[in-house]
Amino acid sequence: MTTNLFFGGSSNIAIELAKKIKNVENISRTKSKIYKKNYLLNNYTQKNIENVIKRINKKFDNIIIFNGNFSSSFLTNYVNSDFEKVLNQNLKIPLLAAHLFLKNKVLNKGASIYFISSIAAETTKTGSAYYSIAKNGLNFAAKILGNEQMKRGLRVNVITLGIVNNEMGKKVINANFIGVKKNIYKDKSYLKKIIKIINNKKMNLQKIIIK
Repeated sequence: MTTNLFFGGSSNIAIELAKKIKNVENISRTKSKIYKKNYLLNNYTQKNIENVIKRINKKFDNIIIFNGNFSSSFLTNYVNSDFEKVLNQNLKIPLLAAHLFLKNKVLNKGASIYFISSIAAETTKTGSAYYSIAKNGLNFAAKILGNEQMKRGLRVNVITLGIVNNEMGKKVINANFIGVKKNIYKDKSYLKKIIKIINNKKMNLQKIIIK
């Protein structure tokens, strides 16, 4: 049976996905009965993340890193502290988590790390400046990491999602991006597409857009 570990799996998408694939453990600040096991974080500091991952004594076939958050922003109104917060949530923490998973050897040979990105970050329209910069940085970093880990038999991919009608999705919709509404999921068929992706044991260095 394929073993799966979610990082930041308290989002609506992660929980719905966990219901479908069942054999999932999760690292986040929120405990959920959906998961086979929960590793709780008080907050997403480096020390806390490192301490939690050190306690994991098994290996996984898939690690999916969901951590991220959207906030509307404009480079014209640049605020350094706000930019740092968005970078931390959407780029720095996911990369730190990936680094610690690799360092603590919690992936089976041939396993894959999946970063969750967003179609909303693909636009250069106004309103998503910090988020788009952070997520596109993550997309690029994933390819670099995948190249670095190839000799170890590990894979790294990015799953780029459209908008789910949840709290975060509503933030994106309310930012009024041109064309973004066509990428809103009308049903849960996107979950089947994610499952198909994570069951593909050959996929590597890919940014897979689910429309």
